[in-house]
Amino acid sequence: MRRGRRRRVTPLLAAIAVASCLGLPHPAVAAPEPPPLTVMVADTDTMGRILTDLDGRTLYRFDREGDGNIACFRSCTDTHKPLLNPPGAELRLPPGIAGTLGTVARPDGGDQVTYDGSPLYSYTGDLQPADTNGVDLFWHVINPENAPVPAETTG
Repeated sequence: MRRGRRRRVTPLLAAIAVASCLGLPHPAVAAPEPPPLTVMVADTDTMGRILTDLDGRTLYRFDREGDGNIACFRSCTDTHKPLLNPPGAELRLPPGIAGTLGTVARPDGGDQVTYDGSPLYSYTGDLQPADTNGVDLFWHVINPENAPVPAETTG
């Protein structure tokens, strides 16, 4: 007669087996935490919904930039601070916001966060969260769109 292999029972498996026999709920397995957001949104009276950094400072795009081209460096960054992505940090939009975050290498070092290809900056003249004092002929707030709602399936 051939003997079967002995199966090793771990404490977790034993607890699940006992809970099942007694009709108790199974121990919950925690879902992994999502990475932190990279940007947030704020609603303003004059500019509508805008992108902000994690401290609530309005984010701007510069008309003279795009497609990986950085034109705001040296003295320009005295008033317009680039939103930098920490090394290894995952980029993440708030839920329900459409668009794409990315990065572009800055000529003065670091990886700058982009939204739909536009490098993002805060403005030193904004004193309160969601201030929009940096808007002018070449600098604009980012008005993100809502993500499309998935179509419901009927069955």
